[in-house]
Amino acid sequence: MNKVTRYAIVILVCLLAGAAILAGRNQESADTAVVSADSSLPRLLDLGSHTCTPCQMMVPELDAVSEEYAGVVNVEFIDVNENQHAAETYGIRLIPTQIFFDADGNELFRHEGYMSREDMAAKLLEFGYDSSPSQD
Repeated sequence: MNKVTRYAIVILVCLLAGAAILAGRNQESADTAVVSADSSLPRLLDLGSHTCTPCQMMVPELDAVSEEYAGVVNVEFIDVNENQHAAETYGIRLIPTQIFFDADGNELFRHEGYMSREDMAAKLLEFGYDSSPSQD
């Protein structure tokens, strides 16, 4: 093997190693994006995309539920185009997908496609999460 070929192989190996390291860092950041900010609350996770029309229709619905259930349920969104690991982790087949979790992280219900704020609120109430202030 001549010197140029050896140098080319060494450079190629270094580039591949660098790419593997960067991929590992991206994987770590994807993993942290999947973890809820406040894990003591139940959560409603919407997985979709900023470029998907039904997903865009979900934005005001999720905002309304997030506001109505503030302090009761965490409402989160993950763009599966930006975080493909989340799509794999949650077994997403169709977007948007809404997943309801209890405070322990157990999946309670999954819905694929557009879901109205009324339907999300009804499902949360079915699981015992009431948005109205408690009567003390």
